[in-house]
Amino acid sequence: MQKVKLPISVDSVRAANNRLELDASLDKALLSRLRESTNSIHSDIDVYFSFEVDQQRLRIFHGKASVAVELTCQRCNEPMIYQCEAEFTYCPVLNEEQENNLPDVYEPIYYDENGEVNLHQIVEDELLLTLPQIAMHAIEDCQYSDYESSFGEIEEEQQRPNPFDALAQLKLK
Repeated sequence: MQKVKLPISVDSVRAANNRLELDASLDKALLSRLRESTNSIHSDIDVYFSFEVDQQRLRIFHGKASVAVELTCQRCNEPMIYQCEAEFTYCPVLNEEQENNLPDVYEPIYYDENGEVNLHQIVEDELLLTLPQIAMHAIEDCQYSDYESSFGEIEEEQQRPNPFDALAQLKLK
């Protein structure tokens, strides 16, 4: 299958009825929120979508997205490469009633007034969800591991009296 440019939106019902498969790439310049959340995006995003009708006659689509981004390690403040890999399954819905009747394995997504879902937004949302909360190298790769973890000297702690000793004395009387 040849890679194509990912369309902005698609009619998910028609695509599911036709069992459409898209092996596409998405220009990294189109994902502004991902660009703002990272230092840089290394390449265009590899995307795969598969539209189908399941056994319950629901129109669904599966997808995968993959891209390498540069983040700042929060341990050593050096740049690091992080591979974002997202897999997802959605079922387009029109209203809340349809959403409430969906099986738990499907994530609901609302389609617009034209019956289409925005594929660019789905890919960007899913990639943002794969970003780590705290970006860090593996400990063996991090430059921070070359330094000592503590600074200064730790003083010997003096033995403090137990505050419950007074209660123990009262109990003995």
